[in-house]
Amino acid sequence: MDEMVVERLIYKNPYQALSVELKEEYGMSPVEAKALVKKMQEFVEQETCGKRKNNQIVRAVVAVGEPAGKKIKDCKLVSVTLTMEFYGEEKILKENGLKYLKELKVHQLAFESYEQGGLLSHEDIQDILGISRSTIKRIVKKYKENDIFIPTRGQIEDIGPGITHKERIIELIVKGYLYSEIMILTAHTEASIENYERKFVKISYFHREGKNELKIRAITGYSEALIKSFIGLYKKSMKNYPESVNKMLQRYENYIELKEKKIG
Repeated sequence: MDEMVVERLIYKNPYQALSVELKEEYGMSPVEAKALVKKMQEFVEQETCGKRKNNQIVRAVVAVGEPAGKKIKDCKLVSVTLTMEFYGEEKILKENGLKYLKELKVHQLAFESYEQGGLLSHEDIQDILGISRSTIKRIVKKYKENDIFIPTRGQIEDIGPGITHKERIIELIVKGYLYSEIMILTAHTEASIENYERKFVKISYFHREGKNELKIRAITGYSEALIKSFIGLYKKSMKNYPESVNKMLQRYENYIELKEKKIG
């Protein structure tokens, strides 16, 4: 790791973020801010004894909205909690290898940070996962070629604002990702992913059957906002991945027919 990268990483810590805020928001001099931050650091370390959650790390990263080219030491930073291990990683490692698992982890860590208001840079990911920046660039490029964008500091303009959990999860499902992979990519449980898929399929099926939003709400009990959102996702998915969506809806139709036969 070159000296410039090391210097930039030194500035990325929660206490540096506080120091910047004290200077910009409260008008403290650099000396005053440094002295106060040092006292607070000593207090926190004394009270917490350095304890952290078992499978997570806390890291200070550049906040969403900070312009490119601004010096790290002057940027607003936010502390984000990053999950380092998920259930199912061992299986993926065994079946697909370490290289593939690290590709998933690059995506997962970047989005987990983004959803907390921070952006990981390539140097952050390099430091966390211990992989080269050239490898990270290759991974980001590979995802981009498959229309999956990773919100690193250099790529944020590609994903657009306001992407939601359900949009990401449905997108990955229709692209053929396994639940075990989506669990890592999205930091969601298997039950949560299955719940999103079930709702998407139900709403999409009844929408395609010609039911309006009011009727779908009466049948499913889902909210109007959720129904409207999933109909939009259905239209988008049908445009880009019609074969995958059709298979999902066909499975649901087969399930309904089997259920009706049992009742009959």
